[in-house]
Amino acid sequence: MKYYITTLGCPKNEADSREMDKSLLLEGFQKANSPEGADIHIINTCAFIEDAKKETIDTIFQAIEVKEILKTKKNDQKLIVVGCFAERYHKEIEIEIPEVDYIFGTGLYHRAGELIRNKFQIPLKQNVDYYKVLESIKSPNKFYAPVKISDGCNRNCYFCAIPQFRGNFRFREKSEILREVQELAHLGIKEICLVSQDTNSYGNHYQEFIELLEQIEQISGIEWLRILYLYPDKKTQKILEEIYKKNFKKIVPYLESPLQHVSERILKKMNRFGSYEFFKDLFSMARQMIPDLEIRTSFLIGYPEETWEDIELIKKFIEELKIEHISFFGFSPEENTVAYQYASKVNKKEISQKINDLQNFYNEILKSIMIKNYNKIYKCILENIRPNELHFRRQQSAPEIDDIVIVPFEYSEWKKKYNHLPKLGSFYNVQITGSISYDYLGKIVSNE
Repeated sequence: MKYYITTLGCPKNEADSREMDKSLLLEGFQKANSPEGADIHIINTCAFIEDAKKETIDTIFQAIEVKEILKTKKNDQKLIVVGCFAERYHKEIEIEIPEVDYIFGTGLYHRAGELIRNKFQIPLKQNVDYYKVLESIKSPNKFYAPVKISDGCNRNCYFCAIPQFRGNFRFREKSEILREVQELAHLGIKEICLVSQDTNSYGNHYQEFIELLEQIEQISGIEWLRILYLYPDKKTQKILEEIYKKNFKKIVPYLESPLQHVSERILKKMNRFGSYEFFKDLFSMARQMIPDLEIRTSFLIGYPEETWEDIELIKKFIEELKIEHISFFGFSPEENTVAYQYASKVNKKEISQKINDLQNFYNEILKSIMIKNYNKIYKCILENIRPNELHFRRQQSAPEIDDIVIVPFEYSEWKKKYNHLPKLGSFYNVQITGSISYDYLGKIVSNE
């Protein structure tokens, strides 16, 4: 019985899909290479904002088309919808999309194999080799993996529906996280990205998070440790101070902290902590303590009662702090959130104008940031080999979302210089020589 998982949304969903993979394989299922080749097609959904919901619905209907085509070939494929969208709209899917054969929400990924086997009365396969299962989980030529350290959120931001389908904040046991990281290291993973809805709330005290980082750093084979989703408050400040004091070797110089806004008035309306000055101090402190640090943040644009003056304040902040990586999102009124009461006041055209204005402004700032990095040498991992170029990623860039470094590649010249082919997952020192759009150009200085 073969299955295929389509994963939508963020790295947290990717971690959840990996958990489903493991569960299914241990129950004796086999992986298919495509939905068309699967007896069971599982869609791991996202429901964070309106665009994510639309993508989920489109993906489900595309999967139904595949299912119908297979039916004509006497293949009765089962379509399963799981995850955030399934949790939030379970009844609606049952009523409006009867082609979906099974639905389950969040928190059950580790039982996916058992649940699906029981639902469709599939016999359990005995004597499954655990280590062969681990080998099957790893994506070929992929040397990073997101590892979820907690789920749910207690922040109660007024625009956010995550607590509705992810529940209250709860963190995973340290031993469970460490075992997962060790397994990933065994598979050849070089970079661990710690993900959650609220990373800095891990444990009963922030020191527990520091202890987790210390223990991950001891695991052989892991070269880079990246911390994602640090809420921009005083606890993150303390965590950064501890990282500096303890002089971690594997934590990459990268801070991801979603601000959402810098106007204190708008932040209060969002029920979020912070101010222009606090965020400025937090980012400045991080840069002073961590050499070569780069920052990623996001801004939620078009929240009710936001003015063009508030947009100018964001511009001022961006220009003053020279933030290397930024995403702008439009406000999407989510049902059953406090902010949903303002749905009728949302002006989509104005939100689009504001985002375009900010993006154009930021693109000019980004050009100057990238030019300052010319001639600098970075430790990079080789992630892709193409006929005439190699694609590297810096420590300062998160996988799949940030810039890459493109290096020209000629097989004969490389063979003459290094006497071997370039190896994916290897580390090199790469000098930046230029840029193109959002990516860098570079040349190899040395092979580590």
